[in-house]
Amino acid sequence: MFAKPFLLKPRTVKDTGIRKTVLDEPYTLAPEGGALLLKEFPARVKVGDPLFQQSSGTVLSPVNGVASLAREENGTKIRITQDGTFPSRKEPQPKRWNKQDACDAMDSLGIVSLDFCEKPLSSFFRNSVPPKIILLSPYTRTQNIDFGSRLSEMSDCHQAFLQALADWFPGVTIRDYISDKKPPVREYSYPWGIPEYFTYRTERIPFQKFSEALYLGPETLYHLYKALFSDFPFIERDASLFFLGKNGGLRKAQKPLAFRNGQNLKFLFEEFQNDFRWFTLNSFYENHPVRSVGESFYFDIRLHSSLILLARHDANRSEFPCVECGECSLNCPTKANPMALVGFRGKFQPGLCMECGICTFVCPSSISLRDRIRSFKEDRRGV
Repeated sequence: MFAKPFLLKPRTVKDTGIRKTVLDEPYTLAPEGGALLLKEFPARVKVGDPLFQQSSGTVLSPVNGVASLAREENGTKIRITQDGTFPSRKEPQPKRWNKQDACDAMDSLGIVSLDFCEKPLSSFFRNSVPPKIILLSPYTRTQNIDFGSRLSEMSDCHQAFLQALADWFPGVTIRDYISDKKPPVREYSYPWGIPEYFTYRTERIPFQKFSEALYLGPETLYHLYKALFSDFPFIERDASLFFLGKNGGLRKAQKPLAFRNGQNLKFLFEEFQNDFRWFTLNSFYENHPVRSVGESFYFDIRLHSSLILLARHDANRSEFPCVECGECSLNCPTKANPMALVGFRGKFQPGLCMECGICTFVCPSSISLRDRIRSFKEDRRGV
């Protein structure tokens, strides 16, 4: 039924060498509106101390230091000036967990679902309605980092967690595509890492019934195992670094970079600013704005997974009329027919659309089909 997945393969480039980190730049966290502050500020904090509670869970201090509030036009920020060392790491030790204690540990250690970053991970396990199936996927959304190989080095932890799932959800089918079942494709291609797509292609569960499954991606599992079996809080995340040159060539740094939550990326931008004056986040399929490297920018480990440096950017580029090339519908992996939204050829199928962004990416007229899709769904919500 579905079309062949989309493939975008950058060349790999070696690391540029030793990179300095500017520790005198404060770590800056931005609580969402309505977040509950958990300390009286200013306050001395240690790594892993809870700072505030928001819809995605508890956000922890990424470093030892002094935290204070900064009132700005775009909201309140928490700034932490580091004055201590980073914590040592424990070797993972597999152990048995009951569900209640495991969920409490997820919350206290700040673990979120990196597949659905708007929710704390514990909420998927505390749900009063048990899932009909549990899927352990080998793919992140864009598979820029191979977390499957990292999990293979934590096989004892993985087996302990599988046993815990069997205890917590007796009788529920568990599909382990990390260590048990073969990955569904020999070589990853986008959008196999989108949870709804993976679930449909492997288990034939339609998008409308996706909520009946409990989906756990490899990056989520990696940080969960560090929390449950090493008592390590979610305060940092590895991110891929890409370079888009003036000629349109895409390269990828050989090794990912580890960023603490709220870390200022000034040190990185200064290293590359002569050749790359702009950047964007995560992937070309998502709708992140393009920013100048001269701006202050603080990495949010819940929202950001990759950094893309750009040698050129046409800020004034606008949409052109549709040329009816059909690339959007031809490359749509679910045959949702996004071309219908610009007035041509049949009807758009919103129930098949997972908002992967491929249609917008391939459009030669720079039409933001993603925005049209979201407007279409919003207009029909509740109808």
